[in-house]
Amino acid sequence: MQTILFAEENIIIIAKWCITVIVCAVALIMLRIIVQAVRKYRFCKRYGIAELPASIKIKGSKMNGVNAFELQYPFWCHEKKDGTADKRYTRNPIVWPKSYLWIGSNVLSSRKPTAILNTVAALRKAGVPVELSEEEEKKRRRIAKKKKALSIDATLQRIVDMYSEHPTEFEQVCAELFKKMGYVCYVTPKTNDGGFDIFLQKGKETGIVECKCYGKKHRVGRPEIQKLVGANVIAEAQNLLFVTTSDFTPEAQIYAEKSGVTLISGQDFLKMLQEFGYSQEEVCVQPEEWQLDIYDLKDYIPKDIYQSYFE
Repeated sequence: MQTILFAEENIIIIAKWCITVIVCAVALIMLRIIVQAVRKYRFCKRYGIAELPASIKIKGSKMNGVNAFELQYPFWCHEKKDGTADKRYTRNPIVWPKSYLWIGSNVLSSRKPTAILNTVAALRKAGVPVELSEEEEKKRRRIAKKKKALSIDATLQRIVDMYSEHPTEFEQVCAELFKKMGYVCYVTPKTNDGGFDIFLQKGKETGIVECKCYGKKHRVGRPEIQKLVGANVIAEAQNLLFVTTSDFTPEAQIYAEKSGVTLISGQDFLKMLQEFGYSQEEVCVQPEEWQLDIYDLKDYIPKDIYQSYFE
């Protein structure tokens, strides 16, 4: 009987100990959540941004006064030469290393590079200077080199060679040309462009523009013009323009004329460059051009991971 009572007492003691451990663990987790929420609130209030992504963690930093960031990209534990998954392995998880952002006395981290990227964009928009990352400096040099080449000798083939793999940069070139024509321009985000690439405004007049950097054999067809017309149901702009480095099919031209869409072919675009393009002295790269966006991450993330998690 005493043995049974002793065993029951031990069970009760162990149960109480387990409950105490669980309560302490939950309390510790809750404390960490509260501390992070307070740090995020203070950070947002100090730097004038709306919020931080949920995956962001904040700690104190010894690199006080350094505003910079470093992105790390996901990769397969077992990968092929092109970085995509080696399917010979049944267990092949994706490794998500941490990306970092140092601001003032804080260091922000996340295993999602887009979380850091979006935070950098929000800070810069709020007027907080953040140094260019290695990727941004590389992008800035590439864009400057392309602009300098266009200022010397612009041909349709050269434009296609330079911009077909980087369509967002081609959109920026088009936006700069429209700016020189007197328009206020806004290039839409690649992930949520609303069916057009550039929004134009001159006085009370508005317009939307779709830009396609195609080779001369890839002519723009009617469906792409229809897509632009459909996008205007929401945009409600007075002018619709379609810019391409190639040309348009007869069906596209007929539909555009009936729908009031202005078509700018490759030859028309060259004329615009000649009249409103860059001189060698004017070549410069604006922050909105070199700042990284999610589309730029294609150059650093394996294709299969990008398609699954970033598109």
